[in-house]
Amino acid sequence: MLPIQLIYTNVSKFQFSFLVVLTCALSACINLPAAALPGQTGGEVIQWSQDHPLIAGLQISIKLQTVEPDLSSTSKCLGNELSFAVWVPNGLVSRELVGYRSSNKTFNFEPKNSAGINLIRQVYDSKIAQDFVSSTLIYQKNNNPLARSFYRGRRYGYIVIHFLDLRERRSQYVSQLTVVPLSQLKNEIEVEKKAPSNFF
Repeated sequence: MLPIQLIYTNVSKFQFSFLVVLTCALSACINLPAAALPGQTGGEVIQWSQDHPLIAGLQISIKLQTVEPDLSSTSKCLGNELSFAVWVPNGLVSRELVGYRSSNKTFNFEPKNSAGINLIRQVYDSKIAQDFVSSTLIYQKNNNPLARSFYRGRRYGYIVIHFLDLRERRSQYVSQLTVVPLSQLKNEIEVEKKAPSNFF
């Protein structure tokens, strides 16, 4: 029979070890960054998409032009089309696009649109949604119906476009949010300034 002191010591060590493991696990969960963001590897983003409840697993895209994404997927969200596209020029993600296509013209990815912000929160997390909500509009073409709005957040740059797509049998409103590194935002604006009015 083990002495009482030895039993107590073993139990204490077990409890301490369990608490350490539990604390580390909880810390890891709390500190996990939002997955699938610019700067991560293509493999990390593919794995993220395979585990995501809304985003379909990303597949390699057939690129007809260099401006097209390297990875993409389409899924259903509330009966509408949810798309996700990723550009991975050198093994690291340089930009991502979330697209939502529906007959609801009031939905869009603008900082004050609660439905759009909620979808951003579900695709990414509350930190990215909040970064976008508190971002600043820094550029927008006023004479172009397909113009993008450029926002600067504290963590990322955000590019928003919302338009009516008349190419299908039934008209659909398309809302897109592109996430880019802050260092890339100025270049994106310069490209937009040079783009013709029908460019998108």
